[in-house]
Amino acid sequence: MTEAYYLPMGWGSRMTLTFIATLAVLVQAGAATAGIHTWDVVEAFSNADGTIQYVELLDRGTGGTELNVGNGALSSNLHSISWSNGAVTGPTNGKSYLIATAAFAALPGAPVPDVIIPGANVPFFDVEGDTIAFGGFDTLVVPPPVPTNGTDSYTDVIGVGPNTPKNYAGVQGSVDAAPPVTPVPSWSGSMLGLLILCMSTVGIIALQKREVVDAG
Repeated sequence: MTEAYYLPMGWGSRMTLTFIATLAVLVQAGAATAGIHTWDVVEAFSNADGTIQYVELLDRGTGGTELNVGNGALSSNLHSISWSNGAVTGPTNGKSYLIATAAFAALPGAPVPDVIIPGANVPFFDVEGDTIAFGGFDTLVVPPPVPTNGTDSYTDVIGVGPNTPKNYAGVQGSVDAAPPVTPVPSWSGSMLGLLILCMSTVGIIALQKREVVDAG
């Protein structure tokens, strides 16, 4: 004799509601990461005091629909920032997104940053070495010593090399944030002649004094 099992009244309805609620949570979680999760932190640049810095992101995905980079968040061991510029226009695959300080933006040859780092968060990352994270999707560990000569940056591919900042519009540049070199004064022909004359005169006077002392 086969036994029959009966579910309590309403059990199926509760299971259906639970399934729908779980599915909604999963969809919401997926929506939160869709359009942003293939962006990587690929390059970091700083001068010696950290006032001139940039961080470059790159979409290494192939879908081209990672539009939410315009509403992202970046963090280091020193600071965390976020921005709400709205979704970018696709396709995004192969595109860069540039986050930089105002002092960087003012340099000749600097592409216009997509995000300006607030002054209160400058320097954004530690020039003694840091870990830079884009949301919870990717990180770039910048080992010490961070290149701070004003011309080199650190990338996740080659390590230390010439800086190559690039913004979402596709404009790539190169900056020189090296401290100015104090020029060594050059002597003109007349100044050099005058210097030789003065030294000769001093030498003659010293010789004459010595001859007087010896004669005495």
